[in-house]
Amino acid sequence: MKFVRMVKSAPDVVKADGTNLGMMPARAMKYCEPLLTASRQGYYVYPPVDFYLMWTGSEVLYRLGADGEWTLLDRLYLTDFVEDYQSSCPEGLEDYYPPFLDVFPEGDIVQIGAGYSLIGDEGQCHWVRGPINLPSNAGYDCFEAMIDSSWFCSPLFINIKLRKQDVPISFPRHRPLLQVVQLPNTILPKTPIVQPEITEMDSSSQEFWQAWARSYDKRNGGRSGSYASEQRRINTQYAVAD
Repeated sequence: MKFVRMVKSAPDVVKADGTNLGMMPARAMKYCEPLLTASRQGYYVYPPVDFYLMWTGSEVLYRLGADGEWTLLDRLYLTDFVEDYQSSCPEGLEDYYPPFLDVFPEGDIVQIGAGYSLIGDEGQCHWVRGPINLPSNAGYDCFEAMIDSSWFCSPLFINIKLRKQDVPISFPRHRPLLQVVQLPNTILPKTPIVQPEITEMDSSSQEFWQAWARSYDKRNGGRSGSYASEQRRINTQYAVAD
């Protein structure tokens, strides 16, 4: 996977390491391997500039930086980026630059460019989502997307739905805007929807109850972090097999 910086001011992409930028609780760091495993997937991508959005109920306003003026948002291009792009691109591609902010017809949905494009590895796709296990912003929700980056090269962006009205929502450059996780593109084809098998507890098999008892003993009767230590041991076997 290769990230191409399109906007010079865009912060470096950072590998997620499971600490949630140092905000992971100490007990979770020591004992909760499932939480750590989820949190260290993929890469953090940050906004290229500090900006604010505000939903009035009928339109979206934006402000660049803390001292900028509120302006009605339709489609916003970063001037410096457009100039840099046109001076760098091959002849004939001068008008192929993407916007930084774009309002969708729904009115309260905004597309935010991260200032990067992404070229995936062969056989890989990428999952774009909000940062995993970081405190969410109550002012908006993130839409998640999976893109086959093995052949499709596009600007890296995320779409959000604004939730709060008449409240400025801050997007600082030091806080991740999105998280990109690389996955095999074999998960992309549409397959028939198969309903999960559901059984009742009173008809569960002996194997289920044996597995339940083993897990319960580890979770409640064993030493703290017994799952974490066992899973970390198994992870080394997965790494060798890979």
